[in-house]
Amino acid sequence: MQTISKRKFIKSSAALAIGTAIFAFAASQAFAESTKIIYQTFLDPNNAKDPRSAAQTKMIDAFQAKNPDIKVELLVDPTGGAAARAIKSGSQTPDVIRVVGFAVSEFAATGNLLQLDDLVKKESIPDDDWLLPLSSTKVGGKLYALPQDFRIPILYYRKSMLEKAGVKPPTTWDEVCALGDKFGQSDTITFAVPLGATGGLGGAQSLGEFFLSTMLPGNGGEYFTPEGKIAFSKESFIKAAQTIKDFYTKCKVTPLRSAQMGFNELHDALRSGSAATAVFGVYRYKTVKQQGGGDDLAWAPAPGYTANDKQTVYSYNIAINKKTANPDAAWTFMKFMVSPEAQAFAAEGGEVVSRKSAYAAPYFQSDAGKDQKAWADLVTQRGQTVTYTPILSTYHTILGEAFQRMILKDGSPADAYDELVERYGAALAKAQ
Repeated sequence: MQTISKRKFIKSSAALAIGTAIFAFAASQAFAESTKIIYQTFLDPNNAKDPRSAAQTKMIDAFQAKNPDIKVELLVDPTGGAAARAIKSGSQTPDVIRVVGFAVSEFAATGNLLQLDDLVKKESIPDDDWLLPLSSTKVGGKLYALPQDFRIPILYYRKSMLEKAGVKPPTTWDEVCALGDKFGQSDTITFAVPLGATGGLGGAQSLGEFFLSTMLPGNGGEYFTPEGKIAFSKESFIKAAQTIKDFYTKCKVTPLRSAQMGFNELHDALRSGSAATAVFGVYRYKTVKQQGGGDDLAWAPAPGYTANDKQTVYSYNIAINKKTANPDAAWTFMKFMVSPEAQAFAAEGGEVVSRKSAYAAPYFQSDAGKDQKAWADLVTQRGQTVTYTPILSTYHTILGEAFQRMILKDGSPADAYDELVERYGAALAKAQ
């Protein structure tokens, strides 16, 4: 009886050992499958009205099909505020963030973005397979983010309104000014110039993004130093401020109600047809067209002092939290999201994707993709990048208020410059 019991015990022990091994293997597999990264994005996958959200879902599904051991969870953060607080505080999550180009310097200054130079070199990611060289996105000579798309200002216009006035889309600021005589007295805003603070990431961002980030540095000039000091000249500021003030006064193309416009109001004016022309971002063109612009809405390159002036462009970038507990998984995800394969999906959502090789996708040979291909060419031909201040929202707030005072209270461009320099200098010193 003892022998039989011993045999039973040995068999039971062996079975238990095998069962334990199987459980341990299954547990290890489950653990591997549960490797999770959190991706912060401003695109809500539940927003059925935004084609960019649907494209993002396709990209993530394609990634997870290739990488079943990595689970991607989204942190939907429309303003980027949650990500900014997390990076500044040194939090481990989100692991991967989507950050606007002019905020990269602010994020990098925290020391909590992973430097990518060695990873890019190891993977042999080419510097020249981008609409603008990858090296142009560096901060202080170091690479902290990879661009997913590029954004350039363009002129939106209503074809029927320009035809009625007998004019072509303006190519220079002088031609914009001349529209006043052609359109005459009308309830329609001939040329909208937004000075307000609604929408965007804070302050008069639309004024900065669509006008001053191009007008102040000029062709190949500087906007800010890496430390955040103003690098544009007083002369360029006065010239730009006078040009914009003239739109409101001498040219009579921009009514005073435009001074309160921000992103949201400008979008609505273009959608509804209450503005005949405006400089706006390529990323909202399809949406404005779908929401009311229809076939009457068209676009042209943005005006400048000359018809071929450089235009300041920026991008939405993808970056890795240096404190992430899963750096390998985060890098694997990041590489895919800027790959030509993933960018072909992003293009379907309307983005001007950043990789040159992505434009070989069939989508860009279709009617749906022709505008984006033309915008990509515009970025390559006329695009330039500049260095932004790490306190950009504060700068935009001061800028918008100075311009509103200049126009609504008939101040001078020189006074607006002095106000900007004094208030911005104090804000920068406080931030440092």
